Amino acid sequence: MRENKLVILISKNLMFLPRIEAAAGSKMKVRRLTAASQIDQIIQSSKISNILVDLEEDSDFWKPLLSEVKHRADEEVAIAAYGPHEDEASMSEARALGCDPVLAKGAFIRQLKSVLFPTNN
Repeated sequence: MRENKLVILISKNLMFLPRIEAAAGSKMKVRRLTAASQIDQIIQSSKISNILVDLEEDSDFWKPLLSEVKHRADEEVAIAAYGPHEDEASMSEARALGCDPVLAKGAFIRQLKSVLFPTNN
């Protein structure tokens, strides 16, 4: 039975991981996903509550991982993406794949609590 709430961060970069973990606090576990082979191990005892996508990664990296995790998650999973404000193409792709919100990195950090806990606002 999956009881723990899980935030999946699709990123090879560790830069925002400590901030995401701090915002999640003890309410959610944060796991970084860097390969499809990790998915089963990561989600086996947790319910996916959030998926965060780092758009600084190549789309060939994040798009298939997002697709696979979305396929395994419940419909109500919150999906957000963040990246450089000038990368409108990646932001548009993320929106088309169901990411909402899609934020520039600075806005993502400022709004992190509301991104992780959207129903608390």
